[in-house]
Amino acid sequence: MTYTKRGIATSAVEVTNISQHGLWLLLDEREYFLPFDTFPWFKDAPVGKILHVELPAKEHVYWPDLDVDLEMESILHPERYPLVSNVHEMHEPYAAQGREADSNPDRIDDAVLALLRLTLHDGNRAWKGFDFEVMDRLHEKGYIHDPQGKSRSVALTEEGLARSKELFEGLFGKK
Repeated sequence: MTYTKRGIATSAVEVTNISQHGLWLLLDEREYFLPFDTFPWFKDAPVGKILHVELPAKEHVYWPDLDVDLEMESILHPERYPLVSNVHEMHEPYAAQGREADSNPDRIDDAVLALLRLTLHDGNRAWKGFDFEVMDRLHEKGYIHDPQGKSRSVALTEEGLARSKELFEGLFGKK
């Protein structure tokens, strides 16, 4: 049987298959394979969370239940975007380069908490591209939820949101 016209697409992006090796993503009538070796966030994730995928922008794919954001460029050319830290994977201790011995960790924590405000999204989430030790201290102080895990963002607590706003205005606000 031959159909003369295709139906209307029901989803801009969808996961079409999952195997033990990876998942297939359909976008704009083109299918892409994401191997678990290269995209480890999906390997042990529940199927329902993998299937819930969104396309917030033309070149941006998002799994909200897993908090995984990928640009299409990183899917097409993963070798250009190393997604896993070699230091972290070898379980070596992490230490920032060139840290001054006399630096004040509380002032650094305040600056990072203020800067987290710049990347707020979804109400209380911010990208966690800061020093691991600082993020752990902010968690211990009750300003953010546990930063460890696969997610590339972290949720600020109510106290963290309020303190972040106060610090941001104090450090970077117009006088």
